[in-house]
Amino acid sequence: MTAPSSLFRPLLIGAVAIAMLSQSGCAWTRSKLGMDANYQDSVQNQPLEVPPGLDAPLTLGAVTVPDLGPNAGSASIATGVPGTSAVASFTLDDSLESAWRRIGIALGKIDGVSNVEPAQALSSYEVTFQGATMLVRAQTSNGQTSVVALGPDGQPLGTGPAAQLLGLLKARLG
Repeated sequence: MTAPSSLFRPLLIGAVAIAMLSQSGCAWTRSKLGMDANYQDSVQNQPLEVPPGLDAPLTLGAVTVPDLGPNAGSASIATGVPGTSAVASFTLDDSLESAWRRIGIALGKIDGVSNVEPAQALSSYEVTFQGATMLVRAQTSNGQTSVVALGPDGQPLGTGPAAQLLGLLKARLG
């Protein structure tokens, strides 16, 4: 029984040695035949180049910003209330927090304004004036605070009760 196991061990060692030599044999033949750098000189391995004009999109004139004049965002509309004019928005030379507080005080003193609900996170007040519900909001604009009236859809209101309320509010706040 020992005869087959004594033959098996040298055969196993020989098989492992042949397997190891066969794995490294390609490198020996390649270096001896001078085939190391032939593929490195091929044209296909050159880096890709982007043709001029395709490396960045053409953005000239893609976005145009209109030039706003000094009175942008405010308009005057005649109302039936003597001594006041209706406005779509107006600005105050005050900080946002101070303007928001002053707007709340002034809204409480205007006749016809009801349901004054403050929303400090939005710097606004939800009010009802002449049957219309709107949001009177203070927002910073160019270092000043602008006051606008927004409708239920979030769009600025510039006519009707909203314009009249802003006109009265502007007259109170100066």
